[in-house]
Amino acid sequence: MKKILVALLSLTLVLGLAGCGNTQGGTTPVDSDTSGEGKYKVVYSIPGLSAPIWTAASEGFKDKAAEYGWEAEILDPNDDLETQISQLENALVRGANGAVITPIDGEAVSTLMGEYENAGVPVIAIDRQVTGTSLATVEADNYNIGKALGEMYLETLGDQPGKVLIVGGPLSSSATVNRTEGFKDAISGKANVEIVAESATEMDSEVVLAAVTNYLQANPDINAIMSCTDYILPSVITALDEAGKLFNIDEEGHVNIYSVDGDGYGLSQVANGNVDATYGLDPYEWAASAVEALKAHFEGGSVDSSILIGGNIVTIDNIEELKEAGSLWGAGSMDN
Repeated sequence: MKKILVALLSLTLVLGLAGCGNTQGGTTPVDSDTSGEGKYKVVYSIPGLSAPIWTAASEGFKDKAAEYGWEAEILDPNDDLETQISQLENALVRGANGAVITPIDGEAVSTLMGEYENAGVPVIAIDRQVTGTSLATVEADNYNIGKALGEMYLETLGDQPGKVLIVGGPLSSSATVNRTEGFKDAISGKANVEIVAESATEMDSEVVLAAVTNYLQANPDINAIMSCTDYILPSVITALDEAGKLFNIDEEGHVNIYSVDGDGYGLSQVANGNVDATYGLDPYEWAASAVEALKAHFEGGSVDSSILIGGNIVTIDNIEELKEAGSLWGAGSMDN
């Protein structure tokens, strides 16, 4: 299988579709015709449907598996690591032929990866790398996403002094770590830019709110925030608002804000001028590509270990164009 590489950091079309899924824990079987030769049972373990991005990814997985006539199942552990591991262990016992996983903790699933390897069942990781054996990782080029956003900030900043707060997700997530490193490398060595603080907040809205609030109080001259995921962006916006520092991009006192995902909230904040840019990912294509890779493996073909899927930097200047083109998976859940 040739390497799947979609043009990275493009401001042009990438199709992303959002869908619906179950809103409770457990598993969701997908009806499909599994009779006959060459039909496989595959599962996709998402972190949890609390983040809309995994709903979109689930749809990509289900649709592509249905296209092949496979039996597909979504495993929803409700953001609980032990449940995620248990569900995947059960799937192996029940005879899964292949698995896709977005790990809650990439290191903690290493033993589980060994169990799948010993059973001869291929595993593909999505968005976050796993420790241990996996057939491939399907993801965005997270380092270069962060780097591009950092370069965008420098262009906006010019010669003015920059005081930056970086707010990341869990250190166990390779995606947020790589986005952070890319952003930091882009702005490093610039005499007029200082990283005031860097905080790993996990995916807890209250923790994010408290952290950003405290940093803004201790450093009132912060004028830029890099949020490594739209999932924690509501808390960032709330903290700025409560501190009296939430201004539109064309207003004096505006704090430059950059984020990644392209969910409905993030896109809404870009559209109303509070957020300078979010990088719109393509979770639907992530999962569809993972199923395609499993198919290639089942048929004896080769699969590249790294499968990169592109997206779009979304700003107030191009958001309407991208919406009309159907390029933003989160557009259907925007506030406006």
